[in-house]
Amino acid sequence: MEFSVKNQVVVISKLSNQVLDLSKELLENKQFWNDYHVILEVQECSLSQQSIYDAIAPIFRDHNAQQKSFVLVDKVDRLKKYPEELSAAPTQDEAFDLIEMEEIARDLGF
Repeated sequence: MEFSVKNQVVVISKLSNQVLDLSKELLENKQFWNDYHVILEVQECSLSQQSIYDAIAPIFRDHNAQQKSFVLVDKVDRLKKYPEELSAAPTQDEAFDLIEMEEIARDLGF
């Protein structure tokens, strides 16, 4: 798992392919991303969309409750299969745009 900070966003890449490891690794490394918006790159992950969602859903909800964005970046054909509540984008650039839109919505009280 790699972490890189760009502005107020942490991009997390090179993930484990095992569901238990994914959520465990994210929580064990929370100090690297907890205070930032997060982009989680899962394009290379061989897990199913449901497995990825099940592993990160509680983390996603907790992070959003802290007024921080948590966005998945995944392949276009897999994006449609995630629940609508999850923020997801096909590219890192679009994930940054989505974070900006979510920040504007929070600032406006939506």
